[in-house]
Amino acid sequence: MRYKVDITPHPSWWHRYAGMDFGRDFFFDAAKRTEYDRDMRRALYEQFGEFGLGEKDPASRGVLFSDLIACGFLYSQLLGCEVEFSAGDAPQVRCAELSDEASLAISPPLLSENKLWQEVEKQIAWLEARFGTFESAINLQGIQNIALDLRGQQLFVDYYDEPELARNLLSCATQLILDIGKRLYAVSPVISGGVTSIIKQALPGVYLTSNCSVTMISNAMYCKYLLEYDARLAKAFPCFGVHHCGSNMENVIDGYLRLPNLRFLEIGAGSDLQKIAESIRLRGLNGIVCNIRFSPVKLKQARPQEIRAHIDEAVAAFGPKTDLCFSCVGIDADTEPGQVKAYLSAFQ
Repeated sequence: MRYKVDITPHPSWWHRYAGMDFGRDFFFDAAKRTEYDRDMRRALYEQFGEFGLGEKDPASRGVLFSDLIACGFLYSQLLGCEVEFSAGDAPQVRCAELSDEASLAISPPLLSENKLWQEVEKQIAWLEARFGTFESAINLQGIQNIALDLRGQQLFVDYYDEPELARNLLSCATQLILDIGKRLYAVSPVISGGVTSIIKQALPGVYLTSNCSVTMISNAMYCKYLLEYDARLAKAFPCFGVHHCGSNMENVIDGYLRLPNLRFLEIGAGSDLQKIAESIRLRGLNGIVCNIRFSPVKLKQARPQEIRAHIDEAVAAFGPKTDLCFSCVGIDADTEPGQVKAYLSAFQ
């Protein structure tokens, strides 16, 4: 059985192999990004066209931000974090390290009056005028990810010592996510491609929240401090998914499986697939689409038999499901194209 598979290079890979510049204009100049997007799809074809990736002669298409990279910053910037852009790297969010007082006072911005969001709205208007329809690929970040950008590691202390402060940060992030998510769904049928590109093949309509930083906490902490906020998202976006790029999803799978409307799980490389699959079966939630991630660090030196073993492990854990898919995200400039081809070849 052939499984859905995709790759997502890191901006450094695109900079080296396609000459891409990920300065601020890439994200906020829709006309310039439209041309970059054509160049990126052409570069994918030149490198990996034999595997069905990219296009030989791509036409222009309407995309808000990009589904060919995975990097989040916009939500944190809307809440006051500084962001540094560079030609050959992803945008870097600088932690705001909010004080206690600022953390208790923060509230989500009114998007209709926010200058940064109005730059996004101008892009939406441009894309609609140019293409009639478009897809949003803004990286959706995630509740704790945003709170950490605002407060830093002090957030973990706040959970115990200043729970009201932590709740305000999480609530603020959640409301901003809801406001933006509803706006994006009003103009685009697909909004999670900027989190993981495989979503367009696997479950295009899903809202996929990014729980990258949940790898840092226990299931008990997740259930006590974060579950209620993820549940608010899951109720608002009835086709819901969780991206967990950490190597330990099994530690919090119990909490994730309590979320309503859960349809998709992105399972980080190194997670215990057997434990995750068993938890899903015990809950009777066998209709969940699971994307199994392969480590981009491991890919640099991986032999074909190691890649094949990765696939076999997933199939053995979950069964030969048609809703099982695979991806490798964050392939950087030091990864030789031959290694990427070895990964893709394993699915032929």
